[in-house]
Amino acid sequence: MTYTAEVEHMCPLAKGAYHGPAPIPEEGEWVKVKKIEDVSGFTHGIGWCAPQQGACKLSLNVKNGIIEEALVETIGCSGMTHSAAMASEILIGKTLLEALNTDLV
Repeated sequence: MTYTAEVEHMCPLAKGAYHGPAPIPEEGEWVKVKKIEDVSGFTHGIGWCAPQQGACKLSLNVKNGIIEEALVETIGCSGMTHSAAMASEILIGKTLLEALNTDLV
């Protein structure tokens, strides 16, 4: 392929730029997680089953990539309460990848 002189003098770019993992906050530090064992910390998320029927807050305590503690708070429908109770029992002792591959997801 023939390039103009202007293009020939431009800065070359390397193929396949590697940017690495994005850092995540972990117990007061920014950590670049390269393997699942690098994940440690406490997090939570909230979900609901239908508008104005029920909500659940799931809090996970993760150390070295393994869920050590799963806490739930539920409000509303019995289906949400039962699902949350099941999640809090099933998730303990699993790695994050195993937890994502359960029937709960």
